[in-house]
Amino acid sequence: MAQPQSAGAGHAVGPGDRTIVRGTVGPGGARLSYLAAEGGAGGETILLIHGAGVSARSWIHQLEGLSGTLRVLALDLPGRGESAPIREPSVEGYAESAHRLLAALGTGPVWVAGHSLGGAVAQALAARHPERVKGLVLISSCARLPRSESPLQRVSWLLLPNPVRRFLFFLTVKKFLFAPDASRQAFVLGMEELRSCPEETLGGDVAAARVMDLEEAARRLHLPALIVCGSLDRLTPPALSAQLHALIPGARLDIIEGAGHMLPLERPAELNARIRAFVRPAEPATPPRLVPVGRRVIGSVLRALLSRTRAALGRRD
Repeated sequence: MAQPQSAGAGHAVGPGDRTIVRGTVGPGGARLSYLAAEGGAGGETILLIHGAGVSARSWIHQLEGLSGTLRVLALDLPGRGESAPIREPSVEGYAESAHRLLAALGTGPVWVAGHSLGGAVAQALAARHPERVKGLVLISSCARLPRSESPLQRVSWLLLPNPVRRFLFFLTVKKFLFAPDASRQAFVLGMEELRSCPEETLGGDVAAARVMDLEEAARRLHLPALIVCGSLDRLTPPALSAQLHALIPGARLDIIEGAGHMLPLERPAELNARIRAFVRPAEPATPPRLVPVGRRVIGSVLRALLSRTRAALGRRD
């Protein structure tokens, strides 16, 4: 089993006091890295899968906020963090990377939360390896992007290696990713993540998102699923979450009012509370256990009491 190493100040970003450590599995050409909170709780494990153009660091508030009740692992998808890139990025290929990580760590079945493109990866993982997944939390995600032009497709041309287009991309992307009242901290961390992502990796993510179609896979899922979306999400609007909700049997849908696309950074406390309640619901009070007692046992007890009473009366006489 891989042993995590300290992630260092460059990776532990956020106001919390927990130490975030980085672990790696696999040989160099197929290496996968992940983040975990040192000293996280045992019991249930949740795997976090980030979205397009960012890394496991985008889950910093969940690594810190959920580790008191869950064992939290955040995967770096191929091409970011210390994970090696893959030749042809796809949702299915990313799902196999997640499967390799779980197998290498020997986790057994886990809960899986995916944000944006990571939500599609989580669906693919559950469909391809159902024995690995206890349930899903799908955040700002969908099963398939509309074939008509979407915000993601409208900005994809900006990913070409041109300094002016790159500048315009970062200028434009803010209004698609964040709600107007998102905190400066959320925006700064999100933009740091996007700027540190290699252009070819970001382009591969966008290409994978444009061709993915998980509608049939979603219909075949039979496991607990929570779908969460911000009411002001412009990249994957609530209508796409509603479609996903209709596809997955028994899924729950939760809309966070006033939030944009980057829920893990924008509304970490609200999102963490929903994840905790879903993964570890309040257990009903356990009634006292009644132990059945046979008639012979009751009879012997009564005879013993009667015998002691007679003996006590005899001593008084």
